[in-house]
Amino acid sequence: MADPVEYRNGIGRRDLQRVRRRFLGVHRERLQRIEAELRPGQRRFLTLLPLLFHINHPMLPGFVTTQTPAGIADFNPSQRQLREAKRISRSFAYRKRARRRYHIQGLYLMGSVGSIAHNTGSDLDIWLCHDPRLSPRARSTLRQKVDGIEKWATEQGFEAHIYLVDAEAFRRGELGQLSQENSGTTQHRLLLEEFYRTGVLLAGRYPLWWLVPPEAEHRYREYAAMLLHKRFVNPLDCIDFGGLEQLPADEFFGAAHWQLFKGIGSPYKSILKLLLIEAYSQDYPRIRWLCQEAKSAIYAGHCDLDELDPYVLMYRR
Repeated sequence: MADPVEYRNGIGRRDLQRVRRRFLGVHRERLQRIEAELRPGQRRFLTLLPLLFHINHPMLPGFVTTQTPAGIADFNPSQRQLREAKRISRSFAYRKRARRRYHIQGLYLMGSVGSIAHNTGSDLDIWLCHDPRLSPRARSTLRQKVDGIEKWATEQGFEAHIYLVDAEAFRRGELGQLSQENSGTTQHRLLLEEFYRTGVLLAGRYPLWWLVPPEAEHRYREYAAMLLHKRFVNPLDCIDFGGLEQLPADEFFGAAHWQLFKGIGSPYKSILKLLLIEAYSQDYPRIRWLCQEAKSAIYAGHCDLDELDPYVLMYRR
């Protein structure tokens, strides 16, 4: 058990660095556990994915044009990733290039994968967070690349769903492509809670939410703005998806209705989610979010993966 991070009397840069390192450590361990549970084809896919969105190479899956938005800040491919690329194309050679602008802000794996609810038939759900300033044409070519990579996954014998996410639009409640997976209703906060609870950073920027202490969640916007304004964190190192301050009551109905529909294909997971929605509705309006419980545990130094398992947290609630 690590020492708890004290934040009730204010938090300094050293404390924020400790929190960030602690979250990154948890995510690294979760990713290692996930890779150990995946089938070989899924493992190769997940290994290669950051490289596919870092460069445009005509011999790699998903290639559209050399002008397709690409580049992940602070990403340097590992030898393992380069070997996987060479498995696909022997002529592949990686050339590091200086970029004026990185179009991909972050790549996250989310959902049941790596949890006790995961099975070999589970899909891989990925959030691809891109620069909000991308033009419609640039987004279109990026979407084409995503379609090509999803098709490649299908050819390998499994399903992968990659969702394009504009973090600025998401903060405004605009789900975009994500609404296709969430019944088209405004389940913004419930989706955000699931992302913070289950998401695993694959490459790119970390969520700013990590650095907002659990006790400050009710004033997330104010606290996040303070961190950025006082330069406690570099805005180019993190992504702000927003906080969980408020939740419209009608989201519970929409979420429950959608889980009843989803239960046709995944009854056990849907039952757990329905029970969680019921628990949240009973807490309303002062909801105790599961992702906040996980965050509190990490701040307190409790970083055991079994204790932080998203579905274990759901079961205990």
